[in-house]
Amino acid sequence: MNLFLLLILIALVWLVLAAVRKTMSTSTASPGRSRASEPVARGPAAPSRGVEPRDIPPLFPDFYHGVLFAVGKEPSPQNLLALSEYIGQMLSLNAVVWFQKTGDTGAQERFMDRFRGGGDDDQKLEMIPDDMIDFLWAWRPSTHQALRDWIPDLEQMLTGPDSRLWNFGDELPFGIWEMED
Repeated sequence: MNLFLLLILIALVWLVLAAVRKTMSTSTASPGRSRASEPVARGPAAPSRGVEPRDIPPLFPDFYHGVLFAVGKEPSPQNLLALSEYIGQMLSLNAVVWFQKTGDTGAQERFMDRFRGGGDDDQKLEMIPDDMIDFLWAWRPSTHQALRDWIPDLEQMLTGPDSRLWNFGDELPFGIWEMED
């Protein structure tokens, strides 16, 4: 449990530092929020004006299948949904840290309202992490490189020798992030 928490903490610190570094290196405007930096609250692929299109490949299905294959699990519906839930929790944790570091409580509220219950009623559960990435991508350009860098790190965390995914048999359970080692 301690190793898992340490890995999550390291990932969070790294993402926050990357986002802050990127923000400070590309910011030419005065401090504070402007209309151009307002996040897009809805629409998984609806970037605001001036936001470059997402260039991170969708996680579903290829990323999930690759992770499951690497840890010796079948891409069954249960495993896909449990992995999606786990990744969604990791993304949520990072998003909250970003929102708090930038002081954008409005974006945090919109994010939590949208994703706290697992997304919209018609939302496919396996697509929630991709929709979270879309939200963060549209929210602030400074997250683009941090998200790009986070995906390979996430893959290593999920498939590496210390991954919690190795602790289970053929079927991954829901609530992996809540379980003790």
